[in-house]
Amino acid sequence: MTITATLAIACALLMLGHYLNNMASAQHSRRVANLRLLAVQEDLDILRLLQQHRGLGVQSEPAAVALRCALATSLTQRLKLRSTLPDPYSIAEGWLVLRNNPADFDGHCALIETLIDALEQRAPISSDEPAQTARACRELEDVARLRGLCVVASSQGGCTPTLQIRLKSFCRRIGKHTDLELMRMVGKLERSVIHAAQPRLSPPECFALVTPFIDARLDSIQQRLQDNGAQAQHGLHRAG
Repeated sequence: MTITATLAIACALLMLGHYLNNMASAQHSRRVANLRLLAVQEDLDILRLLQQHRGLGVQSEPAAVALRCALATSLTQRLKLRSTLPDPYSIAEGWLVLRNNPADFDGHCALIETLIDALEQRAPISSDEPAQTARACRELEDVARLRGLCVVASSQGGCTPTLQIRLKSFCRRIGKHTDLELMRMVGKLERSVIHAAQPRLSPPECFALVTPFIDARLDSIQQRLQDNGAQAQHGLHRAG
């Protein structure tokens, strides 16, 4: 075999090795990105369940109690799964305490803040997504807290002065947004619960009024993340 042929084969093998290495690296990057996206999606589902469990915490209606128990079981399972995914954080111990004390409103809030802080501190899957996701979740958390406190007010037959101050504060913060659906919903809560001498919405009605709005917005966040992840995957595929 001539020297030229030997050099050609060596160059071809070198190029093949480089190509295969790039392929393996791109495949690994895609697997990591997929797992990290799955972790964020799982966190948003955990957020949804925690907020709903809090909103059902003081309700005593059989349907609400049954739903709360189902949510608690699902949360326990989801947190176990979450510990196996990237970017772990720990709220499992706090959750076990709350599971036995579902009416602890502020305890739920503390766990939710830990979850949102963890979302904000993630390395980005694409662009400024962690900060954008955390900001959207904090805005929704204001709405979810309003829901939970209105459920509390309705269940106890009206607002105490302290509770009314808290509710008014959330209404002011939410009122800075321009979402007409949100404004109509807040207005109904103000008229029927927050400023009413006797609540005109039952606890289940308060919960049912707000929950579809929160669910739709969380679904929108998850879809945006899915779309961004797909675009990032496409970029990795082309690079590979």
